[in-house]
Amino acid sequence: PVVSVKKTYECAKNDVSYDSQFASDAKVFWDPGENENDGHWVMFFFGISARAHWMAHIMIAFSKDLIHWVTDPIPLYFAGGNPNGLDKQHAHKISLVWNSQNDTWYLFYCAVGDAGRGIGLITSQPLWK
Repeated sequence: PVVSVKKTYECAKNDVSYDSQFASDAKVFWDPGENENDGHWVMFFFGISARAHWMAHIMIAFSKDLIHWVTDPIPLYFAGGNPNGLDKQHAHKISLVWNSQNDTWYLFYCAVGDAGRGIGLITSQPLWK
């Protein structure tokens, strides 16, 4: 899967996105959706741009065919969101795990803060259950 980034100085100067300078480490998953015809592909990746203060944020994009992608312009998770400063500088390189025993998603990510690198964790449960 490909998510394009802008490469010109003019785009960087007028940056309006969180991934216009760099997008990397995509992880793609099939989401069957709530109903039979709701299925789509979901891509998690990290983006960097001037607007993002050169910090890595976790981004998300969606596709029905693995060719045409729509990127959510707002990060799924902003670096600096951890109250202890674990990811004060960067939140990137995700791993996603589903636990069917408790219907919970576990999103692990590389967190970079003042104390160095660590592993961040975000959990979520499906909205339709």
